[in-house]
Amino acid sequence: MSRSARRPRLRLLGLLALAWTGVACGDPDPPRNAILIVLDTLRADRLSSYGYPVETSPVMDRLAAEGVLFETTVSHASWTLPAMVALMAGDTPTRTHYDGSLQRSLVETIRAAGWRTAAFVEGGFVSAQYGFDRGFDDFHDGSLAADSENGEGRGEYDEPSIVIEKTFSDAIDWLRGRHEQPFFLWIHTYEPHTPYRRPDYTGGLDSGALGDTFEILDAAKIRQQLLPFGPTERTWVRALYDGGVTACDRQIGRLLDALEELGRRDDTLIVVTSDHGEDIGGREPEWPGVHGHTLYDEQILVPLILHDPTREYDVKRVTAQVRSIDVLPSIIDVLGIPAVEGRHGRSLAPLMKGGPQEHRYAWSHVQASEEFGYDERFSLRTGTHKLVMTPRKRGNYFFELYDLESDPGERETIHTRDPARRARLQKLAHGLREAVRTEGAPEFHVKAQAREPGRGALQPLEPRVQERLRELGYVE
Repeated sequence: MSRSARRPRLRLLGLLALAWTGVACGDPDPPRNAILIVLDTLRADRLSSYGYPVETSPVMDRLAAEGVLFETTVSHASWTLPAMVALMAGDTPTRTHYDGSLQRSLVETIRAAGWRTAAFVEGGFVSAQYGFDRGFDDFHDGSLAADSENGEGRGEYDEPSIVIEKTFSDAIDWLRGRHEQPFFLWIHTYEPHTPYRRPDYTGGLDSGALGDTFEILDAAKIRQQLLPFGPTERTWVRALYDGGVTACDRQIGRLLDALEELGRRDDTLIVVTSDHGEDIGGREPEWPGVHGHTLYDEQILVPLILHDPTREYDVKRVTAQVRSIDVLPSIIDVLGIPAVEGRHGRSLAPLMKGGPQEHRYAWSHVQASEEFGYDERFSLRTGTHKLVMTPRKRGNYFFELYDLESDPGERETIHTRDPARRARLQKLAHGLREAVRTEGAPEFHVKAQAREPGRGALQPLEPRVQERLRELGYVE
């Protein structure tokens, strides 16, 4: 039987099972659809619902107020490729999940259960060449749009400030033609990633040595100490970044309005998160507009808001630490799809329903980069403490241990004052590293290469994927 022939039957069986569950338990029917929105490089602490004093995110704040907000969500990595592999796989990445391209995705589970799956992304590390089309019936990569009849040119990416508008418009157009059947929709935008070009909050501010916008080249010059970066420039950059946050918020508002118009607002689960955070000039040396070089909280803590219009959950703000790898397992659970066994990621539904608010240990990793000049790092975040390990020669490590309750900014390491805790967390971290090595540690290449599926050798990227990475500052 063909896949297309099987799907209606699978969906019918699934709906019958869900209906029986609802009758037996008295629970409301689960959401019919789900939308996952990933706002690249969005720090949790720049949203009003997370305590930021500037009202950057009224739409997301309303979703949080009506749904569930997770106060502490930890990403697996501080740059896009490994972070997105972990999120889509719902697991700590190994070669089983990624070997030059994505090998496993929980989207496959959603599609197999009968949902129509679609993605609208903006290229780069989330392109099909890296395997992120896995599990999707419809995969739309905006970076491949051409602006000429013969397919040449860079299309919508000639002006990055309008990319997010087109991404959401394309997703809304897709919804207008597909909303009659149950769907899972993934939207990924590189807003508020550099370059920062949104002036919403810059009125009356002095840009200092910077121009009207903050470009990739500006960030490079600051790292090379070729451009001053003091308090004036820092305030300007942060205001531009906040403008990008608000641009995201507006587009989510457009999407919600479209769902309302189509009659799908009350049966569609909305999940908003990010892949990682951003350094916006908070540490020395100054690296504004950059990420991937550390595992401090500003780069690995992301927002997570889950809005399920079909039910009220007992807990509105989850205080327990959770992980990005828990996002897809949670969507699967809330939709009523049987869980996939053998994943490190676990559904967050028990926490939302009032279960024990216990921290989930979060394992994060970034590889060394000769191109950008930073070291490999591992971190284990317990919810109250974080151990950061930087490998040195002959199996030694440089350790940083932070008490996150008394030192949330991670400014003073206590590894020498609390050696017993450091040793205990180091043992746990080594166990996690060995578990990854058993299946094979994946290699995530910053340079413009990806492994062709089924082939051992690294292959050159498509020119437009490579150009997109250059626009985002990953390729110099």
